[in-house]
Amino acid sequence: MTTQRLFLIDGSGYLYRAFFGVRNLTRRDGFPTNAIFGFIKMLRKVIEDEKPDFVTIAFDTKAPTFRHTMDAQYKANRKPMPDELRVQIPVIHDVIDAFNIPRIALEGYEADDIIGTFARLGCAAGVEVVVVSGDKDLMQLITPQVKMFDGSKDKWYGPEDVVESWGVAAERIPDLLGLAGDTSDNIPGVGGIGPKTAAQLIAEFGSLEGVLHGAERIKQPKRRTALLEQADTARRSLQLATINREVPLPFDLQGARMQRPNWARLREIYQDMSFATLAREAEKQLQALGSEAAPSIQIETQPESLPNQPNYQVITSEAAFQAFMEQLKGLPRFAVDTETTDLHPHSAELVGISIAWQPMVAYYIPVGHALDAAPEGQLPRADVLAALKPLLESPEIGKTGQNIKYDYQIFKRYHITMQGIERDSMLYSYLLYGANRAHNLDAIATEELGRTTIKFEDVAGKGRKRIRFDQVPLHLAAPYACEDAEVTWQAAASMAPNLDREPGLKRLYETIERPLIPVLAEMEYAGVLVDRDVLSTMSADFSKRRARLVEEIHELAGEVFNVNSTQQLGHILFEKMGIKGGKRTKSGFSTDVSVLSKLADDGEKIPQQVLAYRSLTKLQSTYTDALVALIHPYTGRVHTSYNQAVTLTGRLSSSDPNLQNIPIRTEEGRAIRTAFIAPAGWSLLAADYSQIELRVLAHMGNVSRLKEAFHAGLDIHAATAAELFGVPLAQVTGEHRRMAKTINFGLVYGMSPFGLAKRLGIQNNEARAYMDLYFARYDGVRQHMDATIRDARAHGFVETLGGRRCPIRDINATQRSLREFAERTAINAPLQGSASDLIKLAMIRLHGALQAGGFKARMVLQVHDELVLEVPDKELAAVKEVVRSCMEGVMTLSIPLVVDMGVGQNWGEAH
Repeated sequence: MTTQRLFLIDGSGYLYRAFFGVRNLTRRDGFPTNAIFGFIKMLRKVIEDEKPDFVTIAFDTKAPTFRHTMDAQYKANRKPMPDELRVQIPVIHDVIDAFNIPRIALEGYEADDIIGTFARLGCAAGVEVVVVSGDKDLMQLITPQVKMFDGSKDKWYGPEDVVESWGVAAERIPDLLGLAGDTSDNIPGVGGIGPKTAAQLIAEFGSLEGVLHGAERIKQPKRRTALLEQADTARRSLQLATINREVPLPFDLQGARMQRPNWARLREIYQDMSFATLAREAEKQLQALGSEAAPSIQIETQPESLPNQPNYQVITSEAAFQAFMEQLKGLPRFAVDTETTDLHPHSAELVGISIAWQPMVAYYIPVGHALDAAPEGQLPRADVLAALKPLLESPEIGKTGQNIKYDYQIFKRYHITMQGIERDSMLYSYLLYGANRAHNLDAIATEELGRTTIKFEDVAGKGRKRIRFDQVPLHLAAPYACEDAEVTWQAAASMAPNLDREPGLKRLYETIERPLIPVLAEMEYAGVLVDRDVLSTMSADFSKRRARLVEEIHELAGEVFNVNSTQQLGHILFEKMGIKGGKRTKSGFSTDVSVLSKLADDGEKIPQQVLAYRSLTKLQSTYTDALVALIHPYTGRVHTSYNQAVTLTGRLSSSDPNLQNIPIRTEEGRAIRTAFIAPAGWSLLAADYSQIELRVLAHMGNVSRLKEAFHAGLDIHAATAAELFGVPLAQVTGEHRRMAKTINFGLVYGMSPFGLAKRLGIQNNEARAYMDLYFARYDGVRQHMDATIRDARAHGFVETLGGRRCPIRDINATQRSLREFAERTAINAPLQGSASDLIKLAMIRLHGALQAGGFKARMVLQVHDELVLEVPDKELAAVKEVVRSCMEGVMTLSIPLVVDMGVGQNWGEAH
């Protein structure tokens, strides 16, 4: 796959080169135009010769920079900008804008700093970066992924060229300048040391700091004395020469995509500047665009005699787009789908938009294909989005989509907040069919419409040959994109009557799942701030602890072996050491967690250490290392995806990364939560439903003793212990409460006497006795469970408080193990699913309340029964009340809903 290229042009350098490179060029009235003309020529040459995928131009500002604060003499020897150049700069800016190229400047920073920052972020985004400049200082940015191009010399520079030019590697250029100084920028350096000497010293000592620390060993007395006496000056010079790669500017790669110029505006500028030849060229471009005969280019159009064949159209001309918009504006609803370069909304660039509102007809508007992939041309993305914005944001026009939450976030990147979400074919399928079929568009098309769709790999390839969608030729991309929107439209229309025939499911969609879409989209888009240093420190600690555990395991085993090898571990445990309890498999002895846990419980040291080692390994690979890699380079946050159409019970799942499985019972797991932090001046507020599934059980089963305990505000586990062990509440011990808690939650999950015995570490008959006593004390629990299983057998599903149907497979299976598992699932699903309904409703209410109240606070995490909000400190007291009101008042039950809240600078403190 060809890597795309981001060209970062040193605009300030271009200005001076253009000004001094073209002489004696003025307009009739004497207005100087030499810099304008030279700049246009240089810019066009780069665009036409190199065909960049993305371009950004950076400029200096008049304001002092942070370097002037460090050293008032910085660039003090520079002559002021000539007035003849200064008056041309606004026109040059107009030219850049007409080319639809972003121009960036920020007070306090130089163009070099902007280029350095965008080079870093461009690399993180996976593109190759080209720095366009003749300024040698910018060579410090060169890496294998960052090259430099000097257009005036038509010369490219890579890492090897830097060494040849400077005598040091790119990353050591600031060290060299710290020693040798830079007369052009008035950076002092160390007296008596020139570039060659500086390069030799760096080669010998490794860096400027190495040179200063080793100065005593330098034989030449003058050089040694200069280094010792001017060490502070050298360090300051290093700072002045170092490009700042952390400029606080948003990096919008998709906004830098090379677009068709605004030829009408360029023609106007060229005519105004008396550039006759350029004006004629712009006129030709306009005539070529205006000569497009048809309002659109049809793709795979079929004769009217074949109505079942698709009529897909791609819109590339202004005339076609205007005709299309006239149709779209009169519609009550339509399906929309976005094609992008990435599955992650914050990394994705919008490539095209497909829209459909009738069977077998759809339209594709390309806005971000590479130039060679769209020779027909494409409309400027900004113009298309500006036209669509009122329709996309209209709550009166219904929108249909497949996983439309993703499209919501893509449009949000372009300052469009989609409203009027009406149908989501993925959610329709999920509610109607649950686990009985997949809910991706290909599967829905097959099951619902009997159609085989074009697969992504059909147009983009697979494996190493796979290309990004913006590189897919338009004649392949358009049918694929059109089909996405058109099939989504048809599938949703096909499923809508089925949903209407099920009032409970219809209500569930209308009151929970559909309103939740923008709530989740906003949460995903916001992300959660993560402290990279905390995770890195934790990861290093885990590595050390794992290494110590390996040493201890080797010492206990009496030999060195691969702890990660199940075969070698099995040999050590069951053959060399002769430990009883080994289970043979085809490949050797089993060393899975159940085997090792039993041995560890029996006091065997190696299994105990191996389990600890595996736990740390999993935490490190799954969280401390993985989360660092998932911190988004643009936002500094982790953006998980909340999945609405995955679980049996309706509970949200989390992926990329999965934030819902961070262990809470271990010290290490709790420590990981401390890496999730609040911004300065803000706090994290964690709000957790107290014992929500037991409360749902009390309500659904009408369990009087449980209801009494909850109404009295008792500690439910302590109250259960008092009932089971026959002691006053005040005399319940910690061990009593632990056992009661295990029984409470075990029964909620349909645990058998065998499972409970194993969990409590007691005999089966004891566990059965506890369960019998529990059912006797809490009259209604057993009856509720039995009734739930009967309903599941009769209907094949169970229902939640919100009307959600949870299909129960194998409930009537003849195989006992399958049937018993299904029964346990049937018992738990309505409780877990109802808890899910409640927190989803609470999220919808809370999102609306925060918006209505004008709060800046926002939800950033949802983990099972817990919500985590990012709250400005000044809003904490008020937001707490809003959270409590929304969560506790979300539904009227026969028991009170109670929310526990905590506040902290990190999730660990708040939980």
